Amino acid sequence: MSKKFDFSILRNLRKKLGITAEQLAERAGLTRATVAKIEGGKANPTMGTIEALAGVFQLTPSELVRVAEATRFEKGKTKSFKTKGFSGKHIWFPQFEVYFIKAKAGVRKESIPELHENTAEVCLVLSGKLNLTVGGQTHKLGAGMAARFKAMQDHWLDIIEDSEFLLIHHSAV
Repeated sequence: MSKKFDFSILRNLRKKLGITAEQLAERAGLTRATVAKIEGGKANPTMGTIEALAGVFQLTPSELVRVAEATRFEKGKTKSFKTKGFSGKHIWFPQFEVYFIKAKAGVRKESIPELHENTAEVCLVLSGKLNLTVGGQTHKLGAGMAARFKAMQDHWLDIIEDSEFLLIHHSAV
């Protein structure tokens, strides 16, 4: 049986904050022994303890619990696609998808509203040049440049020179 929560992540949160276990215990109103047991994966904190620890990290208790959810490995589902001037792969996970796209110069690709939910979209250009128009404003993007916007907005891509880029959809901005 696997554990559902791994509160040993407190050690990483604490180190990121730049404090010792003693300082964490003091700020949360806990004993050093309690913090050591939780960080060592030898204790399951009570809701009161979770609330106290979350406050130190400026998280809500539910955010801390979400961070402590046991890690799981997810393999993305992948599908290749090819349309006029565009080809690539669509890789998706729950609430996260990536399109790796190769596009020919002179092609325009308009957004398809049916494919968008309340997500944010990131366009990361790996090579080439393109114009990204979002909400009526055009932005020139070249290799190594990226932009993020709400995916439900009207948007399209005009490929200026042969390009490779990623379109990433993730939970809303």
